[in-house]
Amino acid sequence: MDLDQQLHAAYARHENDPLNFATLRKICDTLIALGREDELIAWADRALALGAQRGDFHAMRAFALDLHGRHAEAVETRLHDPSMFSEPVLARVRLGYSLMMAGQLARAIPLLEAARQPGPHNTPGLRATASYLLGETMLKAGDPRGFALWLQRNDSGDAGSYRPAGIPEWAGELDLRGQRVLVVHQLGFGDNFLLAACVADWQAAGATVMLSCDLQIHALMEASLSHCEVISVPRPLQTHGPLPDAVQEHVDAFAPHFYATLLHLPLLGVARAPASAYRFRPYLRVPHAKQGVAAQWAGQLRARHPGRRLVGLFWDCHQRHHPGLGATMRCWAARRSLPLDALNRLVTHPALQDRIHFVTLHHPLTEAEAGTPAGSVDRYQPGIHLFDDTAACIGELDAVLAVDSAVANLAVMMGKPTCVPVNTSGDWRWGSRGVASPWIDGATVLRQTQEGNWDDVVCDAVAWLAAL
Repeated sequence: MDLDQQLHAAYARHENDPLNFATLRKICDTLIALGREDELIAWADRALALGAQRGDFHAMRAFALDLHGRHAEAVETRLHDPSMFSEPVLARVRLGYSLMMAGQLARAIPLLEAARQPGPHNTPGLRATASYLLGETMLKAGDPRGFALWLQRNDSGDAGSYRPAGIPEWAGELDLRGQRVLVVHQLGFGDNFLLAACVADWQAAGATVMLSCDLQIHALMEASLSHCEVISVPRPLQTHGPLPDAVQEHVDAFAPHFYATLLHLPLLGVARAPASAYRFRPYLRVPHAKQGVAAQWAGQLRARHPGRRLVGLFWDCHQRHHPGLGATMRCWAARRSLPLDALNRLVTHPALQDRIHFVTLHHPLTEAEAGTPAGSVDRYQPGIHLFDDTAACIGELDAVLAVDSAVANLAVMMGKPTCVPVNTSGDWRWGSRGVASPWIDGATVLRQTQEGNWDDVVCDAVAWLAAL
């Protein structure tokens, strides 16, 4: 019997005997095994109502609440978790995370600071998790000291990067004259676009840099990072995996003195910059071969819509449509996505009809999942295949409106005026308050005030677009 069959059998047993604690436990365990933790709330509630005092049911409930963006409720659940006493370090980490996501940064910081301290009941992995969450909390607050702590994500098992054998890791040297550095990639495309802006800091310090990246962004990164050798490398199959044999020859020829991960990159610039003055500067450039085609397309589109600004749209994070990716990635993608009805209110708004013409920036393979907007929304007719095509399209637009995604990071790192609608949590790079990011100039951040309610964000987006 597979997991789905086990789950349906447990549901049937629960209908016949709703007070059976063992059946509730089976349902919860099976949902977790299926990567459907977002469905745990009702079942954990029933177990707790039956008098279950085990901390794992509190943890299940709080985790599911966090997945749905109900972070304040998750905080209250965690405060009543019995593991606050039996597993205080783990409980502090979990509570600190919920507080950070709820925007209660001042409360989260001391909890996470305490959780990262060595102790008899604290494992290295748990300390690393507490450290990188503390770093993210500080970065949300605009504190550049958070980058050094965020680096601990590499040791938490949550970042996934190559660790080349036989090459020392960068130890923090600021004078890199005569040094060859291999920078290995990790995290998502948006993180790569943002953090690779720091390569300029390493080159300014005297380093010669080789950067690895995914095939989908290789041509774009190669065109954008002058005097930097860019190599395409498949994703590691496991955290700390070795470089593939086919790539090792290129690395051996480069003969790096040491390597750094993407998470290392901001540290050098932050150390060399005045306090609280560090910014990620635009650097991405369209490959020359793609510019002419894009310019011709844009000229024809502007001729059909004279007097209107061209604005790129990206509203749907495709991971939300793929249950196999697990609840954490799926739910985070769903919370970042702008629902189609909210998008339709935007693109059909009367105040924009004679001012703006929209262009979708979705890849053709994800268009069906994203849905078809109402009104007139054009496609980039030369076609989007890889991210250099997306960049070529963006380069010809007047502005971009994109939810927190690779496209938003791409647009701001091209220096394009960019509006980013974010949910109540928001990633650290967009800050935690106001309409500006503490890290990226040129981004206008529109924040939800109530999870799942995009009404005010749509109104603010209309005003931003009308002001173009």
